[in-house]
Amino acid sequence: MQRLLNILFQYINNVLLIGIFLISCSGSEDQEVIDPVIDPHFTFHQDLNKLYFSINVEPKYQGSSLDSVIIYWYGTSKSNQPDLISLRDDGTHGDIIVNDNIYGRKVSNSSNLLNPLNDHTGNVFVDYNAIFGEGIITIEDTFMIGNIIPRIESVSAPDTIVRTSDETVSLYLVSAEVFDADGLETIKWVGFTSFHVEGDSVMNNGNYIYLYDDGSDEILYEPNITSGDVTRGDGIFSFRIPVYGTGFTDPSFQTRPGTFYWRFLTQDLANEYSQVYLHEIVIQ
Repeated sequence: MQRLLNILFQYINNVLLIGIFLISCSGSEDQEVIDPVIDPHFTFHQDLNKLYFSINVEPKYQGSSLDSVIIYWYGTSKSNQPDLISLRDDGTHGDIIVNDNIYGRKVSNSSNLLNPLNDHTGNVFVDYNAIFGEGIITIEDTFMIGNIIPRIESVSAPDTIVRTSDETVSLYLVSAEVFDADGLETIKWVGFTSFHVEGDSVMNNGNYIYLYDDGSDEILYEPNITSGDVTRGDGIFSFRIPVYGTGFTDPSFQTRPGTFYWRFLTQDLANEYSQVYLHEIVIQ
């Protein structure tokens, strides 16, 4: 019996040792240091023409405190000499929240950078560097620039229109030159709205007056009204707007005098809008 008790005691003791060992191992795994640098992020804010960078960095790693977070911005090629940009966690210069361990920075995409983005639609390259004492942890990352928003390069329109004093209609050609890095075939539409300053109101019921790049090959209104566009597919969108003389008494055929703000806009097939191009015109 004593021998049986000794064997049972030894068995229980071994089971307890195994349990302690497993608990110890599990605890050591839980205490392992996680990756101190995670979630690199880049955004090209095209509407503001700014670049935004951020990354999550722990304040300490292997006994050393974080000194700084710096990125190397190569732009469109890793062979470029990089811009050195410091990221911050103080809520300034594009950083969003103070002391949340997310280091961010928003910089202007301008000629002040060695590597500004122009109309690039491919990959861009950036290295994130977290400096802990004598050690540096680096994450090399690549981001794809997707759809580039279209833009209106220029507008051709009169600054002043003088209405005739009879019952005649004059047509004035209005054109907008448009560019899209993804190709002109991605342009969905081009148009403008007309705001009457003195009347504090939007003309044409607030609807866009659309321009066309059809080379005047299309009949837009019967019997034979075309856009007046010169060359199809050249990126210059046009339309001839009618201006009625003061001799017309029918309200449907009266052009209101005054100062107007024409706000030109274009949209691409990805439903992205260009920035507004403003043109001021006076109708007398």
